[in-house]
Amino acid sequence: MDLRFKEMHRIEKNLKKVPKSLKMLSLAFLIYTLSWGIILPFFSIYIHSIIPSYSQVGFIISLMSIAAAVVSVVMGDLIDKVGRKKIILFSFANYLIIGPLYAMTHSINMLILARIYNGIAAVGIWVPSITYVRDISPRNRRAEYIGYFYTASSISYCVGPLIGAVLVSMIDIKYMFYMLGVGAFAASLIIMKIPDSVKPKRSMMQGMKDVFFKDRLMGKGIKDYMKEKSLGVKITFVSFLSKMSSALLVMILALYINSIGGSLWQIGIVYFVVYLPFVFQFAFGEIADHVGAKKMLALGSVLSSVFFAALFFSTNIVSILIFAFLVGVGFAIISPVISIYISKMAGRNRGEITGIYGAIDEIAAFTGPILAGLIADMYGLNFAFVLAAIAMSVVVMISAKV
Repeated sequence: MDLRFKEMHRIEKNLKKVPKSLKMLSLAFLIYTLSWGIILPFFSIYIHSIIPSYSQVGFIISLMSIAAAVVSVVMGDLIDKVGRKKIILFSFANYLIIGPLYAMTHSINMLILARIYNGIAAVGIWVPSITYVRDISPRNRRAEYIGYFYTASSISYCVGPLIGAVLVSMIDIKYMFYMLGVGAFAASLIIMKIPDSVKPKRSMMQGMKDVFFKDRLMGKGIKDYMKEKSLGVKITFVSFLSKMSSALLVMILALYINSIGGSLWQIGIVYFVVYLPFVFQFAFGEIADHVGAKKMLALGSVLSSVFFAALFFSTNIVSILIFAFLVGVGFAIISPVISIYISKMAGRNRGEITGIYGAIDEIAAFTGPILAGLIADMYGLNFAFVLAAIAMSVVVMISAKV
């Protein structure tokens, strides 16, 4: 008990040392992601009400990610030139349009437009923000700071589904999309009060010219990323397979629960327990710094693989609740570990490398729903969990060689 008390006291002490700028950035993201967390569990069900085919649902969901993948590398290079804060604020402003665009959607074409626009704006928020955290993080506390930042959004994704379950039973989900603009506006007011983490080298227009002409668009970023060769290839596969599997889970889980007669409340509770472990990423990041990233990667990937397989056999809400929670624990352990490796590779060009990593993540998030939809149409929704279990088994094997 004394050891546990000392450990809790140490974590509490470290929390007090977190810089004010990180606390404010995390608060901004807590507000922004809460607006998405309210909608997320019911999003695939909403799209399925417009589009009957699971493969088409997967395609629509994945469009955001493929748009984001194209922009991520360019964005990473751009923020190294013009700074982080300016891009974040500009991207938040776009949500004042994106929210109403989703709300007015009543056709496939409108959904396609909304998802692509959303993907581009999201990159302008996440890539510079994660880079900002890496900028201000001491080398020996990088995973801890990144875990702290991600914990804020994880709290929103925990609370959001419960709030969403109440709201969606009272009002049409279309009206809930207006909250995206409200959340982004509130978050931008907080971002305005924090200093940029780097001094801008170029204006916005000069930076864009450099990215497209001097750096030959994506060529320079990819070249810098691949300098790490062996580590870069392994982490690329780990990141891709993990993100693909988590994107698959987010899409399929609600549809599967709905298909076996689950209520909106039950869907909200299941998504709550999936994201609950992510609240403790701060602690997982600290543990990884102390016991080693390799061991934590192995543990997280084993948990995810085993309990994805268990979800295939689940036919009642209690077993789904338990197994989904344990899959979430696995991903919550893996997430800060990947960030440790990416930070080691980043060097001075943190934005550029973060952009490449973001592009890989987004391609994976595109692949997951596409494959999940195709498998669901051909064999059934629960067979998508088998694909995720196999993917995470590969991560287990890679973790032994990282």
